[in-house]
Amino acid sequence: MYINKKVMKYIKLLTAVLALLTLSCTEEDIRPSLCLDGFCDGSLYIPYPKDSNGYYHVDLEFAGEYLPRFSIFVEADDVDPFYYYNDMGVVQAAFESSSFWVLANGVIVDIVQDTTIYLNNSPDNTEYIPSVVGRKWGKRIVGPIPNEFIGDTITIRAEIYWDGGSKSNSQLFEEKFIIE
Repeated sequence: MYINKKVMKYIKLLTAVLALLTLSCTEEDIRPSLCLDGFCDGSLYIPYPKDSNGYYHVDLEFAGEYLPRFSIFVEADDVDPFYYYNDMGVVQAAFESSSFWVLANGVIVDIVQDTTIYLNNSPDNTEYIPSVVGRKWGKRIVGPIPNEFIGDTITIRAEIYWDGGSKSNSQLFEEKFIIE
């Protein structure tokens, strides 16, 4: 009987220690940061002058055969290879604007397509060189813009999205353009 009480005492002590260890442990996130440097960052490159009020002045040629357009380049850090899908990091950008115009037949034409573009860093894309080596990039064409927009201000919002499955991040931008 004495041995059973001693064994029971050790079992209770062992149970208490195991319960304490189990409850005091916190889960450690062993996944790496979403982006390589720990901070996902992106930027827009707009090849037009910006005034002191933060407005870009876009001088377009309206005398051509087709309505003019202009480009906005977007660049962003890549995700850590841990988060790649099929050996590729998923970084996207989406643009939108409330500006539109209407064709003679009633069809509405958005100034900015609201589709998502996937950024990449393919060596075959030589139209733009990112400001940071290794960044992914893409281009959004704005337009066509009819001459009714001369002198108007267009606000364009953009979002860069880094996809890491259960770990993701986004960065928002808003830029204003005066069409000249």
